[in-house]
Amino acid sequence: MDNVVQWSKEVLQLTMVNRMDQWVEESTRYKGEEESSLVDLVFTKRPVPPPIILYLIPMGRSDHVTLEI
Repeated sequence: MDNVVQWSKEVLQLTMVNRMDQWVEESTRYKGEEESSLVDLVFTKRPVPPPIILYLIPMGRSDHVTLEI
């Protein structure tokens, strides 16, 4: 679990230093009876206009939605 915490801190630091925005707002992973989660991220440095993100059905047997940007 320590690696996950360290990775999370590094990603947060990277986004703050580079003034980046994360745009995915809906859950992107659905697996059976498990609670859905937001695990796919889209970062940009341009705040305006925000990207249009379409949440599409998974490809093949994936449990992640397909993001079209």
